Amino acid sequence: MRAVFFEAAHSMTLREVPPPEPGPGEVRLTVTYCGICGSDLSVYKTGALAGPDVVLGHEISGVVEKDPEGRWEPGRRVVTFPARGCGGCLWCREGEPRYCIDPPHGSWGGFAERVVYPAVSLIPIPDELDDREAAIAEPFGVALRAVEMAVPRPSDLAYVCGLGPIGLFCVAGLVAAGCRVVGADPRPERRALGEDLGCEATFDPTVEDPFVTLLGFEPHGARVALECSGVPEALQQTIDACGYRGVVGIVGVPMAPVLLLRMFVREHRAFSLSGPSRRTMERALDLLVERPQIAKVVSGSVPLEDTGGAFERLVAGEGGVKVLVSPAR
Repeated sequence: MRAVFFEAAHSMTLREVPPPEPGPGEVRLTVTYCGICGSDLSVYKTGALAGPDVVLGHEISGVVEKDPEGRWEPGRRVVTFPARGCGGCLWCREGEPRYCIDPPHGSWGGFAERVVYPAVSLIPIPDELDDREAAIAEPFGVALRAVEMAVPRPSDLAYVCGLGPIGLFCVAGLVAAGCRVVGADPRPERRALGEDLGCEATFDPTVEDPFVTLLGFEPHGARVALECSGVPEALQQTIDACGYRGVVGIVGVPMAPVLLLRMFVREHRAFSLSGPSRRTMERALDLLVERPQIAKVVSGSVPLEDTGGAFERLVAGEGGVKVLVSPAR
């Protein structure tokens, strides 16, 4: 089989390798699609996590090929819950493998023709969805978990800073929760997508001040403000834009210090998150059935051999919004 190895910063190498064999409790999948995540782009630029045997990719839709223990029928279409735990520590025993104290190392990701995952990490794809749509269940699940943690109320004004994939999925989740949503992004094509998914309005935060702009929609300001761009100065801007007693969600990963004075004075509540829950991924699949237009966030797919090229284009800001890798020959 073929797999793309992340050997160093800005280096993806396609190699022929033997397919992985499932161990106890594991299932082998044929990968149909694997999305390129913003976290993948971060490590690609820096070389963090790189190595001769590293295969990235955790936004996977696939087909069960081999289950030695017979829990999953061959041919069943599934998506994968990404957190893999040791199974024995207190967090794993409590059903929270994302906090695993001793996580397994060396497992390959989805930029490969086949991948092995724990049987308990598989989620069935509804018959109404195709594999391409289902591949966004993981990032959509991240956004839905952010919305869940923000505890929005119907008719709340919500602000989403950064209308990349996660920001657009947050828009869809907030709209589903009954919120009025205003989105911000410098790129006009992303603002247009935000409005397609339900934003009441969008604007360019490099041109208009978010706090002043949001007061035009609601005198109290935004009750929920989600920073999804990861741009260093954006978190400060998002905190400053949130209204009194509002909730700030750090969904992107801005690497910069912030001044918390306004958060203190306005009595904000803030949170961060590191991934989806199984429940929010299942909810994502259901919402994709209910609102197929959400899948418009997917801007294209590339074959396995163009994985490195797709990464370079996305890093340069030229590769679209959400790009999927399709390992099928």
